[in-house]
Amino acid sequence: MRRWSIVSTTLWMAIAVVFAGCSIIDDDLSDCGEDLRLDYDLHLVTNLSIELQKELDRTGDAKLQKALRDYLAPVFTDYAHDLDLSFYDVQGDFARLHHEQHIMDANELSYTIYLPRRSYMHTAVANVERNGVAAYEGSDYCRTGQLLLQSDTVGPHKTGLFTARQGLQIEEGINKTYYVHLYMANCAAALVLNTSKASLKDLKVVTTGFASRFNIADSTYVFAGTTPVVKADKIDTGSDGRMCFCTVNFPSPEPSVSTRNIINTEDPFVSVDASDALWQFQVFATLSDGKVTKSTLGVKKPLRAGQLKIIHADVYANGSLEPGEPEVAVSIELDWKEAGNYNTPL
Repeated sequence: MRRWSIVSTTLWMAIAVVFAGCSIIDDDLSDCGEDLRLDYDLHLVTNLSIELQKELDRTGDAKLQKALRDYLAPVFTDYAHDLDLSFYDVQGDFARLHHEQHIMDANELSYTIYLPRRSYMHTAVANVERNGVAAYEGSDYCRTGQLLLQSDTVGPHKTGLFTARQGLQIEEGINKTYYVHLYMANCAAALVLNTSKASLKDLKVVTTGFASRFNIADSTYVFAGTTPVVKADKIDTGSDGRMCFCTVNFPSPEPSVSTRNIINTEDPFVSVDASDALWQFQVFATLSDGKVTKSTLGVKKPLRAGQLKIIHADVYANGSLEPGEPEVAVSIELDWKEAGNYNTPL
């Protein structure tokens, strides 16, 4: 009987320890956890419809407007396929403490995650898996996590990239819900060409002047180093004498630091012209005799995240371009040779 009593007492003590949790094991409660609810949604702030209507709402532009909207549909959408979640220490080197990846397939979704009680810096990145151009790297540490191009010469992004960052505080016995809003990190530019005055063998278009990387932790773009070249896709306009090329990429620089607060106005796409071009379209027109004319369209207005910019230009018999917008400057190189001052893949 005495032996049974000792075993019983030992068993009940073990059960008590299990149910009491880590508070009996150690006075340090930092390893104890709580359920944290996180509500994610995508906020698409864009001028897409306004720009399409303003620039392509004339007679004969309906087919082109639809074609361009269809092309950009996977980019300018508040729908996320994949979601990458990181939770970082807020001290030392800001190392990642917890990582999850989910297939979201929605524009908003909630997750309940069990995490130890402490402060975190949380980042979320959506739609990288099918982007085809940008990769998510350096995510083991908060300050090095970034979206970056995988080459100096790339095609257009295939998805709209969305990111968020938010501080979290998990405390004992307090069930919190955090609302995490993800915002778009890339943008698009389209060049509509009137080719009725020219007889061309071929036309190729690239853009340049955009950021090569995006830092997740502080939402900053990096322009240092090699400027990436983005090859534009040709869009079927459904009409003769009209050609359209489109690219999706990271944003351009701002005109100056002093104008950056314009982003926080009611219209985030209102801007002043820079004194020099901020980004470019480069157009290579191959004539019937095989000679190539290079036209560089320098755009003085910035291209920002979530924005679409449409530029019009006429193409002449010698392959040169004349833009239709006053904020766009042009320089022409007749009989251009690829071995010249810019090595563009044709």
